[in-house]
Amino acid sequence: MQVEHSAQPFFVSRESLQEWTKRPHQHNFFELVYIEEGTGEQCINHTVIPYQRDNIFLLPPLDCHTFMISQPTTFIFIRFNGLFFKKDSMQMMDYTEWFQNLHYILSSYNRQPGDIIHNTADKNMLVTLIKGIYGEYIDKREQSDSIIRAHMFALLNILRRNFEQTFKSEHQSGDKQVSDMLQYIQFNLFDNEKLRIESLAGQFNLSVTYVSEYFRKKTGESLKEYILKSRVNVAQSRLQNSDQSAKEIAYELGFTDASHMAKVIKKYYPTEPACSTGV
Repeated sequence: MQVEHSAQPFFVSRESLQEWTKRPHQHNFFELVYIEEGTGEQCINHTVIPYQRDNIFLLPPLDCHTFMISQPTTFIFIRFNGLFFKKDSMQMMDYTEWFQNLHYILSSYNRQPGDIIHNTADKNMLVTLIKGIYGEYIDKREQSDSIIRAHMFALLNILRRNFEQTFKSEHQSGDKQVSDMLQYIQFNLFDNEKLRIESLAGQFNLSVTYVSEYFRKKTGESLKEYILKSRVNVAQSRLQNSDQSAKEIAYELGFTDASHMAKVIKKYYPTEPACSTGV
């Protein structure tokens, strides 16, 4: 299985192709793909997805993918990982913690394949940001580094908003409260105090003795298991996309040690996904 590595924390390219010649492969970084022109299909983890002009795809690390081009296609690729969001050379902004808090959202995107934006206004903003990032990256003008980071900050926040909306729409159960609870848990994964039964009970006006039963009844799994699985997703993403050591990640996410974290991750990620064209 071919895994493409990038020595750079951030890279942008624009390619016009009539045929995709690369073999199906995986990345060790996030890749945002903007279709400027053309049509065809993209295969992501055996799922074939048609693409057309102005489609935007987000590929988390270790998603296997390839393109089948029908009409000549112009791509803009933006590759990035957590290292890019450290304080820039101008010492203007440090987005490290913010990016770490997005790991769960971004790494969970592979559960929602296809064009990631369905809101026209958000799509227009994203296209403008992507083209702005490409222009700054190519021109390399003064303070381009800081401007690109600011553009990426806005871009990823738009993605987060759309992922949240998609999550809510896919978890509608006639009970808005359970949808709100799931989202609340996702965005407070690093705060043990907010995830205590007493805190959840107070936040959602439930009896302390009923919180766990309510969660299982509405979702079909235990509250403890859901939180653990969510943290495993974050741990897996950070191991792949940050410069933190396994020991640091384990401590921050509440695992006993790095060995314990590795065993839990293996339970949910026993093997790497097979990489093929899917056709």
